[in-house]
Amino acid sequence: MNGFPWRFALYFVAACYLFTDLYACKGPLHAYLMTGRGSSPEGEGGGYAAEVYGRPITRLELEESMRDQLWRRHESWVALGAEARKQTRWLALETLVNDRILRSFRIMNGIHQVPPLAAAKREAEMMQRQFADAAAYPQRLAAQQQTQASLETAIYDAQLDEQWIAERIAHRLAEVTEQEVRAWYDEFGESLRIPPAHHAAHLFLTRHDQTKPDRAAEIRAIHRQLIAKEKTFAALAAAHSDDDRTKPVGGDLGWFTRERMPADFIAAVEKLTIGQFSDPVLTKLGWHLIIVMARQESRLPTFAEARDEIAALLTSQRREEAVKSLIAELRERAQRPTKFVFYHPQIIDQAEPAP
Repeated sequence: MNGFPWRFALYFVAACYLFTDLYACKGPLHAYLMTGRGSSPEGEGGGYAAEVYGRPITRLELEESMRDQLWRRHESWVALGAEARKQTRWLALETLVNDRILRSFRIMNGIHQVPPLAAAKREAEMMQRQFADAAAYPQRLAAQQQTQASLETAIYDAQLDEQWIAERIAHRLAEVTEQEVRAWYDEFGESLRIPPAHHAAHLFLTRHDQTKPDRAAEIRAIHRQLIAKEKTFAALAAAHSDDDRTKPVGGDLGWFTRERMPADFIAAVEKLTIGQFSDPVLTKLGWHLIIVMARQESRLPTFAEARDEIAALLTSQRREEAVKSLIAELRERAQRPTKFVFYHPQIIDQAEPAP
């Protein structure tokens, strides 16, 4: 009787391991082999900026993340110095790396409650409705190298990630108590102070109409009609105002605070008493006639009014800390004992925000 073919058994085991590592699970060997691909000109966006568990983060993805980050921070790329640009690149990349790590663990571990597929489709449709020009939507998808189907898949993956996070941090989220809400209100309640608000209307003549160079004479003529009570403020606004949004409602601007209006306009509003018509007011935008119909003074909301907002804030902060803690744990696991996150600085340092 021939002996057991150990050599072929070992070959078979090795082949199974290679197949599992390289194709099925994208394990350590796959990750190692992928490390050289970041320097290649091939791939979306000119190469891979990083790889997480064998899954690439392309230069295009990094540049789109940089664009979104700058938009949220109200910053301009051209105004940033070299160090600030470097920080922007790496902060955007680390956000993407964290997302990839979370997704990798979600795929490996699974989730208990799966969100319905229809939810992703509804969100994609809602995004499409935000485009006033129907042709702009497919152009935007094409610029992001997406299709409608791939967008819905991406949205669904993000929803699966959120569900996995919720399940993983549930045990870390103690319910916010009434005592904690009250303590926050007592210490930080002043930050919730409601600023003064004004309810006013205006009649507006733009100073940027090249066919009407002398708007000063025009606004004075309208003002004379108002003072002489020849017509009501609402009628004059409907007939003469260049503000197409408010002229159908007599120039009514609704309620607003100092933060919502240009400084030169709000300065004129704050000088008026309720029911008083202004003289012609010149701002950077043009000429105005203004009337203040009502005013609310600054006040501190009561605890009852602020309670739900504070509870939501504390819950959000608690969740944010729990997510940070979870990501820190997963990142540590992603580096030990085998490294699963690889960076390609030569690609990262070339990244510019997407248009």
